[in-house]
Amino acid sequence: MPGQKSGLRLFAVLLVALLGACALRAQTQYPAPLPQLFELAGVLAGEAAPDALQLAASPTLEQQLPLYKAMMAQPLNAPYRIGMLAQSFTEAQASPQQLVGLTGAVAGLRLHRRPEATLTQQQARLRSAADPLASSLLWMADLASPGSTWSPALPDLVQLPDPLRFELAMMLASIGSANRFLQRALVKLPASATPALLRRQALDGVLEPFEEPDYRQLLPLIEREALLAGMLDLVAATARLKLFVSTAQQLPTVAWTLDTPMGQIVVDSSGQNNLHQLKDPLLVLDVGGDDSYQFLQRSDSQRISVLLDHRGNDHYRSSAPGADPSSATMGYGILWDTEGNDQYQGTQQAQGSALFGAALLVDGGGNNQFVANSHAQGHAIGGLAVLLGSPGHDTYVAQTHAQGSAGPLGVALLLDPAGDDRYTLDNTPLHWPSSQLPSVNTSMEQGAGRGLGADFDDGRYAAGGIGMLLDLAGNDHYVAQVFAQGAGYQEGLGVLVDDAGNDQFDAVWYAMGAAAHQGAGILLKRGSGNDHYRASHVTSIGAAHDFSVAIFLDEGGDDHYALGDLGLGAAHDNSFALFVDGAGDDHYQVTASACRALGVADSSGWGTRRESLLNLGLFMDLGGTDSYPPGCPRASNNSIWPTPRRWPELKLRSEAGAGFDGVAPLPLAVRALTRPLHKPPQ
Repeated sequence: MPGQKSGLRLFAVLLVALLGACALRAQTQYPAPLPQLFELAGVLAGEAAPDALQLAASPTLEQQLPLYKAMMAQPLNAPYRIGMLAQSFTEAQASPQQLVGLTGAVAGLRLHRRPEATLTQQQARLRSAADPLASSLLWMADLASPGSTWSPALPDLVQLPDPLRFELAMMLASIGSANRFLQRALVKLPASATPALLRRQALDGVLEPFEEPDYRQLLPLIEREALLAGMLDLVAATARLKLFVSTAQQLPTVAWTLDTPMGQIVVDSSGQNNLHQLKDPLLVLDVGGDDSYQFLQRSDSQRISVLLDHRGNDHYRSSAPGADPSSATMGYGILWDTEGNDQYQGTQQAQGSALFGAALLVDGGGNNQFVANSHAQGHAIGGLAVLLGSPGHDTYVAQTHAQGSAGPLGVALLLDPAGDDRYTLDNTPLHWPSSQLPSVNTSMEQGAGRGLGADFDDGRYAAGGIGMLLDLAGNDHYVAQVFAQGAGYQEGLGVLVDDAGNDQFDAVWYAMGAAAHQGAGILLKRGSGNDHYRASHVTSIGAAHDFSVAIFLDEGGDDHYALGDLGLGAAHDNSFALFVDGAGDDHYQVTASACRALGVADSSGWGTRRESLLNLGLFMDLGGTDSYPPGCPRASNNSIWPTPRRWPELKLRSEAGAGFDGVAPLPLAVRALTRPLHKPPQ
């Protein structure tokens, strides 16, 4: 089947990128100017990875996600790997099911499931039932309260006729199948691990000493393959229902509600402008009208929610954390809006947010506004989350942990296919003051992955997740504070890929391809747009600290860079940092007089074993007439320079840095090296 072959090809592309096939190994040939930079820095050609013993000694070694490990082991292949990953997501953007599957593959889950086959079998079973709708609800009977029976009063064929009746039955049966996968995925978790407890510990950061259960210890207990399998089936069923309502010539006018042991069913095809006030929605289908949804605080027992709204300019409001259908705590959540100019308002854990679960938000069109406080807009801890934006001009606003952000063992994606979009992470209110600058929030957003260190705590670590933001077109504006825009922290990987457009990036600290404490941060700006990058403080725009990897690559255009200190290819404390600008007349500005930038390796202390370990910062500007700051006299057009060394006579590997300005092709691939072969017609 063509769809199946396409899905398998996407997974194959990703697995090649993750595992390093022979063609990828060939990419490790480094043409000029890289050999010159390695020679000038005094290290072996291609030697870029931080000390491998640091990761090998990690207490969370077995939890580290494979793509993160690949970035740390082969940093110079990172642009190609991430470029290929972005290509796979781009090709899959029309299929939320494939996007979820690819997100699972990024999490290291090998699952070649065919939900379409499951739907076909389910359809045959329901066709043979006397009343498919009644049959689709039988699985809930066992969930009724002890000592009671649940026998729903269903509408007749006049009130709810076929084929809509049958399609609703298919959806409800799929929810039942997904629920079985969910139970299997979470079977090892203790009964005392409730959604309320997980939100307090993992999202609020309130974890009492010696408290049990401890969510950090529960993370490895999730059977993630089962979690993904159930979500794939649920997304496929929702896509089927969406196709039905969007292609049906005429739907009957139906207004039906039913309370079930799993939550409320609401179906309205009247086309009216409805006000839905929902608590524990299980399945909501609304066709037509400019609708307003208010989601009330969800019960701990309500674990699956699916909402499909077709047509209209709609307004979604969540009054409590985890209340909207696109959030999932120990469960599944899907919110799919097919078109219209929509508004999404949430507090904590909203708009595509998963905590020990899987979540999906799809907005199919219009110019939309997403506003939340934290842990939102594509966020995951111990699960998977996807937010697929519209081709219109979208606005995303939050304060912390949002917009393609992942915590321990989570993988999150925010993909926006087109439009002039604005991504904002502000400081009002001040939710999560950063340790670097208490007056601003720790963003941990716009492509950010983090883990949990315990050096100064109780000794319980958690490996980091992978947060990804992909914007495929448009003139976009990114505003953030600390840890954002391709940022990794504590064994986490953060990725931001922006394709085309004239874009602007503003942040404070640890941003734009930045990482700390064995993290990996990558920003790829592809295309020839004229872009502006401004980091007001430190460790940004291709900067890595403490055994980390940071890569910044802008493919072309006349760009402007403004940095406070320590960036533009700056490695600190045994890290690897790479800055590449491919072409164009660029302007560089560095505020600090020390000019720890433009290919530099710096350390916070001496006289320890760290002095013998690699610390490498590289800078490359590969074309155009560029302007360098007067406080950085070593950098100039058409020249190559070494980093200043504190101990020049020792030629320490911990002081390895160099910069290059000249005309040269991009030495690192950011796209596929070959083109698909097409068979000639038979």
